[in-house]
Amino acid sequence: MISCYLLTGCSLLLFILTGIQGYFQFPVFGLNHPALALLTASIYLFTESLITFFFVGAGADIKQYMAEGLAEETDYNQSILIKKKLYPPTMLNILLVIIVFIIGGAVDTNIFPSWPHGLLYVITLVHFLKMIKTQNSCFKETVAIRINIAEKGNAGNQPQSS
Repeated sequence: MISCYLLTGCSLLLFILTGIQGYFQFPVFGLNHPALALLTASIYLFTESLITFFFVGAGADIKQYMAEGLAEETDYNQSILIKKKLYPPTMLNILLVIIVFIIGGAVDTNIFPSWPHGLLYVITLVHFLKMIKTQNSCFKETVAIRINIAEKGNAGNQPQSS
């Protein structure tokens, strides 16, 4: 989970830096705008894949805990609700980032005007910030479920006093 937060922060900083670089046209670490955009998109897509699979794994763990009698069906149902809240904005933002990247290539080759690319970049950045807030909320809810399960497990391992 910590890796998800660190990579999200890195993705956000790179996304903002790429936008500024696209406007002012200056090299970053010796990279021009298309090269930095490719690096940014790659790190971003890796990050969102990692986050998605974190929640897939968390749901699978909760299902396993149910089989062991440590979790309730309500815990598993709550994890499904978390995924329903998380996946739509995440998938939309991934789509927006891919579209911004592809249109950026069209702008770079003078096939497409730059202003729609810039406008879509700003829309995608705002959506990215909102998505980060949603992801943070989902991480907190998942941790709360897992803490609840751990407390139930620890309570069952306590010695009985007479």
